[in-house]
Amino acid sequence: MATNLSHDDELRGLLSDIARKRFINSRQVNPVSNLFLTAKDAVEHQYISGAVIDETFSSTLAEMNLKNAVLTERGRNKLAELLDHATKEP
Repeated sequence: MATNLSHDDELRGLLSDIARKRFINSRQVNPVSNLFLTAKDAVEHQYISGAVIDETFSSTLAEMNLKNAVLTERGRNKLAELLDHATKEP
C-alpha cells in the first residue's frame, strides 16, 4: 500500500535522486502528485537548476524532465539540512 511522505521526506528523496543522477528521462506525471509539486517547489526555491517542468503538456498530465537537473548550492545546503534532520528523528 502506498503511503504519503511528508513534504520534507519527499524533498529529501528528490534532491538525493537528482544528486545521484537517478532521473534518466522525461516523465509524464499527474500535476497534483507529490512528486510533481515537490519538483516544482524545488525549482521555485532554487534548490535545483536545469529542470524542465511543463504544466501545459496536456489537460490531465504535466511533463517533468529532471535528466539535466543539478543541485544548486542552496539545494546542496537544503539536502544536508534535511539529511541531518532525518538522522536526528527518533
